[in-house]
Amino acid sequence: MAMKHTILFASIVSIGLASPAWAQRWGRATLPREGVCFYKDTNFRGDYFCAGAGEDLRAVPDGMNDRISSIKVFGDAAVTVFRDVRFDGRSSRFDRDVRDLKDAGWNDLISSIRVQSRSGFARRPTPPPFDRQGGDAERIVRRAYEDVLEREPDPTGLRVYRSHIIDDGWSETQVREALRQSQEFRQKNTMTPGRAQDIVRRAYLEVLKREPDQGSRPYVDKVLRDHWSQQDVERELRNSAEYRNKRR
Repeated sequence: MAMKHTILFASIVSIGLASPAWAQRWGRATLPREGVCFYKDTNFRGDYFCAGAGEDLRAVPDGMNDRISSIKVFGDAAVTVFRDVRFDGRSSRFDRDVRDLKDAGWNDLISSIRVQSRSGFARRPTPPPFDRQGGDAERIVRRAYEDVLEREPDPTGLRVYRSHIIDDGWSETQVREALRQSQEFRQKNTMTPGRAQDIVRRAYLEVLKREPDQGSRPYVDKVLRDHWSQQDVERELRNSAEYRNKRR
């Protein structure tokens, strides 16, 4: 009997270590020595959950997806956040506190997470000085456009920001901050009824293989009010009776 209890206990511990995120939920978790806590509200307020260094969350647990508004870093930790589940889509790395993710263009947008010790991230080599043609500056501008606006820079934007880097000494951070102040970025991150309907339509076509009908209205409301992503809508559609009947 003692042996059975020992085996059972070891199995439970093993499951917990293999899937450290299974029990995470909004609440008031113990703060980690080395890790990151994710808060529902800005300035580290409201409910939160934490993840220790070495934890990978392929999908933020139910109720937390696209709901994180501030991040607090403990110890020698750093976190990479992803726009989509399974570490897909746009990503950014933070190794210090972020009081308002809106300032970083990430408010209510995080769907998967990787937490590591800073020593666990590959150190980037120090870049060489800019070449005379500004090739390094061009690469910085292209990278900033891809991360912030999710597209290649247009010729005018490439020329203007390349000039700022070479002639005015701008850093990559300054380029990114300028892009986040642009009208294009604000429009991309402002949810409208038209955008919400488009998100729901794509989800319907992906899961149910048809155009949405009047029954899609609650999903549009969820996208607008609760910041649901296309993945959230697809998940709910896969739980619908229509989807289950189609698979029979």
